[in-house]
Amino acid sequence: MKKVLAVCFILVFLSCHRSDNKNDSLTNNEGENEMIETILTRRSIRKYKPQQVERAKLDTVMKAAIYAPSALNKQPWEVRVVQNKEFIDKINDRFVAFARGREMQGSASRAAEPGFSVFHGAPTVIVLARDKNNHSSMLDVGLLTQNILLSAHALGLGTCPIGSVVSILTDPANKELVDLLKIPEDYEIVLAVSLGYSDESPVVKERYADKVIYME
Repeated sequence: MKKVLAVCFILVFLSCHRSDNKNDSLTNNEGENEMIETILTRRSIRKYKPQQVERAKLDTVMKAAIYAPSALNKQPWEVRVVQNKEFIDKINDRFVAFARGREMQGSASRAAEPGFSVFHGAPTVIVLARDKNNHSSMLDVGLLTQNILLSAHALGLGTCPIGSVVSILTDPANKELVDLLKIPEDYEIVLAVSLGYSDESPVVKERYADKVIYME
């Protein structure tokens, strides 16, 4: 009987040990190939160099973006690449005015500080819109966004998804500004992405491997 109990204990211990190893492998940052390495080393960048992104790199990022999968291949997105500093500054000014007196979260909570930039000083801003009549469009734009983030990182560029600015880009009070983006009436802006050459090296943040469960 004691031998049986001992064997059971060993089996349980080994089972738990294997489970721990699986979680360890999920948080290990060593990539198996270039694609995996790109995914594991991407970071959200909140400080950029003033150097503008070259058109050739933008074209590559946009090509990767539109090759994202979408339900029934409807491609229910509109993408606007903005490099006009005056236009970017106008959007930032509208956001600062909007944030005044409001309780904002994240970096937006510093909107009252001098020199604040909702786009973190990025020289390029990508504005993404979805088809309001397509129930899968929000997910599809998310897939497109991930292609933007990863392809940009692969080219030595930094990015940061910015959702807080959507509140002013969908506000009718700013229609004359948003109209310059020429977004179709049946589309709505859902996200912006800052893009440029990184001027910081953020450390990796904790990933919650326990949210992944293998059903064997």
